[in-house]
Amino acid sequence: MPAAAFPPGELDIAMLREMYRNGAVNLAGIDPRLNLTRVAHSLRIGRARVAARMKWWRDSGFLQKYSVWLNPSLLGWQGGWVSVRVDHHRSKGPFFRRLALVDGVVSAMDFLGEWVSVALVAPDRAALERRVGLLRNLVGVTAVEDLMPWHVPEPHRALTPLELRVVRALREKPTATLHDIARRVGVSTRTMTRKYAELVEEWAIWFVPIFDFTAISQPVVSLNVHVAPGVGREVVARKLRSRFPLTLDFATANIGPEISPQDLVFFVTLPSIASLEELEQLASSAEGVEHVESFVMIRIHDYPEWFDRHLESLATPRPVRARGPRGKVGSRRGGP
Repeated sequence: MPAAAFPPGELDIAMLREMYRNGAVNLAGIDPRLNLTRVAHSLRIGRARVAARMKWWRDSGFLQKYSVWLNPSLLGWQGGWVSVRVDHHRSKGPFFRRLALVDGVVSAMDFLGEWVSVALVAPDRAALERRVGLLRNLVGVTAVEDLMPWHVPEPHRALTPLELRVVRALREKPTATLHDIARRVGVSTRTMTRKYAELVEEWAIWFVPIFDFTAISQPVVSLNVHVAPGVGREVVARKLRSRFPLTLDFATANIGPEISPQDLVFFVTLPSIASLEELEQLASSAEGVEHVESFVMIRIHDYPEWFDRHLESLATPRPVRARGPRGKVGSRRGGP
């Protein structure tokens, strides 16, 4: 049974910030194995204290799991986010089940009310738009906003057969020790440690935390702020933290949605839902802010089937083509 909802504090925010490689929440960037020691050292606290807090996250149900994503670029695919509105919040249960039927859907963020943010992948921009069209046709959908493509680091090379085995093992047990993963794939722990580091540093695999915000006793808000040209993020961030210290930046420097520098996103933990209006007023009062939107975050839904299916396609050798007379390419099965 999950533990009772816990009140987040500054330690939780500091830990989340340190767990991401660029110091801000993003689509990817967490290393769930190496963060405990690094976070404890960076925050100058004991590792046991960090480990205990992480255990609380899991036991409470806040951190449901880590989902290991394959960089879509390894398949020549692209990704994007799209905001979808349903006719009523009671329609969301069937809607999330229908999402699993749309090829390329990999994740969805549920917000309080009628809005959902859907993450999907496809071979190219045209295919992404076609998948957005499929979302528009789902029962209960009343509006779909414009697609927001991802900026994704391009892998330097294809994955080796050993690395594919490592990725499959990580997807099955994302938090298993590297020693256990090494035994499963049949290599030494030293080789496993090196391969794991390469996969993470080269952005070949992403560890995506699946959060359930209902496990937290205080609401978490995604705050979207549009600012005038030239207004820096830190100006708005300082204003927010002056009243709401449990504020995290969303960054898009290395990976994430392709959004304008004028569009800023913050994740703010409020003392209570009654503080939402105060948050919006505070953000609107910051110098250069032109528009503010807020959405209360509920939970993340994970759709792992796409990655499982396409990971197998990488492991399957492509048919070998032989050259026939005068250099004509023909099939080894004797085709023309």
